[in-house]
Amino acid sequence: MNTTPYCDTGKVFEADTIVDVWKREDKEWLQRTQSDPSGYVYPPLKESPYINVKDDVRMEKKVLCQDIFWSCDGASFVSVHNDFGIRQYLVPEEANTDKTKKSLLLPFTRFFKNQSILSCAVDPFYSLYSENSGELAGDRIVIGGKNFPLQLYSLMDGQCIFSYDTKNEMNGEYESVYSVRINAESRIYTGSHRNKVAIYDMSRREAVWMHRSTRKASRGRQSIISCFEEQPMGGQTSSRGPLLCGSYANEMFQVDSRHQRLEIVNYARTTAGGILQILASDNGRYVYVVRRNSDTISVYDRRNLQRELNLLLLPFRIHHNSAKLHAYIDMTCGLSMGTPQGMVLNWGRDLVEFGGVSSRSSVEELPTASIQAESVWHTSLDSGIPASVVKNCPGDPELLALSHGGTISLSRLGG
Repeated sequence: MNTTPYCDTGKVFEADTIVDVWKREDKEWLQRTQSDPSGYVYPPLKESPYINVKDDVRMEKKVLCQDIFWSCDGASFVSVHNDFGIRQYLVPEEANTDKTKKSLLLPFTRFFKNQSILSCAVDPFYSLYSENSGELAGDRIVIGGKNFPLQLYSLMDGQCIFSYDTKNEMNGEYESVYSVRINAESRIYTGSHRNKVAIYDMSRREAVWMHRSTRKASRGRQSIISCFEEQPMGGQTSSRGPLLCGSYANEMFQVDSRHQRLEIVNYARTTAGGILQILASDNGRYVYVVRRNSDTISVYDRRNLQRELNLLLLPFRIHHNSAKLHAYIDMTCGLSMGTPQGMVLNWGRDLVEFGGVSSRSSVEELPTASIQAESVWHTSLDSGIPASVVKNCPGDPELLALSHGGTISLSRLGG
């Protein structure tokens, strides 16, 4: 199957240095906004505090996309790049696009942090417009990094709305937040060193619940909470209580603020280098675990997380220092994941909802080998540039947001 791109960021992110990327983006944005016949006054793009810095080695690297977050209505999305930038894009109308020439995708808003972004999460109800009043709603992103507190920002104006206390109890220094998630009840979950998990109400500075492991990780392992369970946007599992999280020591925990501890539910004694993602199926019965230094995705039944139920086979190994390839589960298309060659692997919804067993098979007929992808989606950049992020649009699952390096494209499935 092929994907047909109808807009992308062009060559903006293909510049050799970060400063050149900013110059290209500003030039294209000015040309677009000044020639807009509607007369709409676009909010100005924020400038980076490093725009005039010339002797910082961090400005000499290629710009890569770290993650993409769709709005709940599918009308816009947010990208986070390693130039410390957070950009908000509007989805252009396909009917007004010349099919022979891709439209240039430019940010509607843009602002910058002054340090690397280790982790971030967008409000699950993020949308540019409220259904009732047309006013801004869910306009929030929470950002974690090194040497500064966890902070909540407005996506529209880039202003810090709130800060949260992430200081270490022993030395008073800000702890690095390596993973973060906002749930449907506006609670923020954070993961840090020594398997520390903290939960914050969005409007309170201090954590309402916190637990840190008292034991050290074994030699060669990192006791860092690396990820929280990801659930399909709008899925049935969005309001369930206990949440799973994983660590770089290959441990999987259950977080439940009603108890005063983390409950370990799985420890995989494998050569894999830690858990990168935990993805829940739409029906909530199965979880899919992506690990570093592995060429498979593990499948578990939520009722028995001690036993690996199935394996999804990857035709590559997720190396520690390779591009971060994100897997994603959609309620219509199933599980998708990009490859180092720029293509997208897909396991269909029926297989994902049955824990790796085809709906045409009986439960007793469990596969004895790893399950290969049911389909491969070819993209316009199948040329060795990794497809690091693949995310389906809510309400229009055949519309994909793809990132290849720093370039972002919107493509439609078909063909």
